[in-house]
Amino acid sequence: MRRRVLPVTAIATLAFAGLTGCTVSTTGAESCVAPLSPGALSESVSVGNLSGGDPDVSIDSGAKIVNAQRSLVEEASDRDVVAAEGTIVSANLAYFDSVSGEMLEASPTFGSGTAGELFLASAEGGPVLQGVLCSAPGDLVAIALPADLSTGAVSTPGASLVVLAEIVDVAPGSASGAITPLPSGFPAVVTDEAGRVGLVLPPQEAPAETKTAARIMGDGPEVQADSMIIGNVLTVGWDGQQLKNTWEAGPENLGSEEQIEQSGATFRAALTGFPVGSQVVVIEPGDGSPRVSVIDILAIA
Repeated sequence: MRRRVLPVTAIATLAFAGLTGCTVSTTGAESCVAPLSPGALSESVSVGNLSGGDPDVSIDSGAKIVNAQRSLVEEASDRDVVAAEGTIVSANLAYFDSVSGEMLEASPTFGSGTAGELFLASAEGGPVLQGVLCSAPGDLVAIALPADLSTGAVSTPGASLVVLAEIVDVAPGSASGAITPLPSGFPAVVTDEAGRVGLVLPPQEAPAETKTAARIMGDGPEVQADSMIIGNVLTVGWDGQQLKNTWEAGPENLGSEEQIEQSGATFRAALTGFPVGSQVVVIEPGDGSPRVSVIDILAIA
């Protein structure tokens, strides 16, 4: 199987650091409207031997399209949770030339049903991000790009890029669950309907050492020291000044413990041991400038 790096125009929309979108919880299929529709090219895709990692893919080489298309090649029976706007999607991806049928690139774990790439489902993003909207874990989605969006990515001039997305998991864009009262001396945390958080600081001195407590305890896998955390963060100085807020721009990669200096997430080590889906409050004394952060741990890689 030929392997090469696809150009930025084809895969830049999958880079997590630059994604934006609103934050919502997961939703069911009945209330989700996919921005892309099936068409001649996406409907022609059939797949065999997916679990082998080198699938047998058939594509109608003569189909020409002018707009991006999206079809379900395989459909999961459980559709209680699908990828809504702003959800974190884990998916394995494979890229094909529509004319030659050549596999151009694939996620290392494509066909395994595990360990997908993480990105934010968004109607504001490119066709791949739009194509996974309304998909459920277990779906195999065919996304077809017109030739003008495929130039430089395919081997055959005038061909379309066809992307197979194996949906592994869908996580909400905010922590949800039973709220646990925070210990004395912690600020009060409030949330709006979308799960965005706010803080009410207590009228007292900040603690002289780092304090950590969970307001919401998730039920996902436990964060390890080397886990790459995707999360939303609100950081406020003890004087009330907002220092960071990702809720409008979208979740960020908070990195692992080794990447604290790179990510700037000084609270990162305090998140190790908490399960995904948790909302954690961390008070840091800083260098004479104490601050408090509320972190929603949305996913890990």
